[in-house]
Amino acid sequence: MSLHMQDSISIAIVGGTGSLGMGLAGRLARPGVRVLIGSRDAQRGADAARDLNERLGTDFVEGMVNADAVREAELAVISVPYEGQEKMVTDLAEELRGKIVIDAVVPLLKGRPFVPEAGSALLEAQKILGDGTPVIGALHNISALDLSAPDEPLGDVLVCGDSREAKERVIELLDRIGATGLDAGPAANAYVVEGLTGVLIALNRRYKSKHASVKITGIH
Repeated sequence: MSLHMQDSISIAIVGGTGSLGMGLAGRLARPGVRVLIGSRDAQRGADAARDLNERLGTDFVEGMVNADAVREAELAVISVPYEGQEKMVTDLAEELRGKIVIDAVVPLLKGRPFVPEAGSALLEAQKILGDGTPVIGALHNISALDLSAPDEPLGDVLVCGDSREAKERVIELLDRIGATGLDAGPAANAYVVEGLTGVLIALNRRYKSKHASVKITGIH
């Protein structure tokens, strides 16, 4: 079912109190998507949700512990630092299985990208969850600062994964927040997309910006 037609869809953001999670939560809540901000601490999640609702003038955002957020949601976004991903996905495996999982994790070491043993953060999460749970890579190359600014244009979002149907649903979701999602191929391509974040970090440093993003030309 199209996300455009299903306004009541619920999306959990694991690690939602971080800068990327909060920016994404705000973008989703503005058009009326129910957002469940997940945190390791229930009070921290609730406080973040309250602050965001007050700022937006909405009541679409709720805060709770990560497991409860994922359990109630139809889609889940993994928005944690790379070093915390394996434990987080393992701990939440039962709640995540069978849902569409959007992996926004970027393997970085002191701001520099590297390729994990499994090939990418996406493939590591997919290995933990098994083939029955589609893991889709997205949102790696959008800055949290731009997500947090409602009028800031967003760059293209490269979407990777082995489930075409799941990728289409994620692309529809991205349309909701004002981004252009593009099917960038199978899960095997995720290491390239994740690695681009290191390039954008270098560009931001070199040109004293915080807004570098990806724009794909020639196919629109």
